[in-house]
Amino acid sequence: MRARVIKGMVWRDCKIFLASRWRWIEFFYFPVTSLIIWGLFALWMRELTSVAGTVALIVNIFWSYSYVVQSTINLSMNEDAWSGSGALLISSGVTKFEYFFSRVLFGLLISAINLAIMLSVTQLLFFNVAECLHAVMLLAALAAIISVAISGMIAGLIFLLGAGYDWLAWSALQFFVLLSSPLAPLDVLPLEFQRVASIMPYTYLFCAVRSLALGAEWQAYLPRILLDAVAYSITGMLVYSFGFERSRKSGKLAKMF
Repeated sequence: MRARVIKGMVWRDCKIFLASRWRWIEFFYFPVTSLIIWGLFALWMRELTSVAGTVALIVNIFWSYSYVVQSTINLSMNEDAWSGSGALLISSGVTKFEYFFSRVLFGLLISAINLAIMLSVTQLLFFNVAECLHAVMLLAALAAIISVAISGMIAGLIFLLGAGYDWLAWSALQFFVLLSSPLAPLDVLPLEFQRVASIMPYTYLFCAVRSLALGAEWQAYLPRILLDAVAYSITGMLVYSFGFERSRKSGKLAKMF
């Protein structure tokens, strides 16, 4: 991959983002306002001597962060289809992985800003993040890896199915999060749900996040989270590569862009 090409595409995406006011709202306004809602709930729960609100608050940070990573990557690709600029990029000789990884770098940049804002608000108003910042950053890095993998899978599916399925960019992650049981431990779920949740990408990440919020041992989940991150990363790249190549050969890529 050519660093110069990737750098140029990231810079291009930054300029498009700055000119798109709706994306500012999508990636900063909604996550922060949702955080404040859950933070106020956490304060109320604290008065009732319950830690449920704090758990929901910390889970919401990782939930929102994962969504911003994934959706920023996929929506940048969608914008190429909506504007018609994707054809120019592909015809200029940009490879499929240069195209993808430039979006990944841009997505990580935007999501890092989003995470910094959310952690600052949390620190100032609701919860002392500073005392467990190293753990939060480690788990956030793992969440980012998994979310990048999911974005690759979603991109591959959109390429395979066509532009009419671009709605997957902002809806698919919710399905994975739902089945990953963000707020409830696995042992309280119905047996069928436990089996599905055990292979979902975020399940053990959320287990670690809940344990961290409760002040319990969270490091025991790290090997499984790493395993999930590697497995989904490989799957995501395979689905993306297959979808891109099949779409190009079938002509769907040209129609999409």
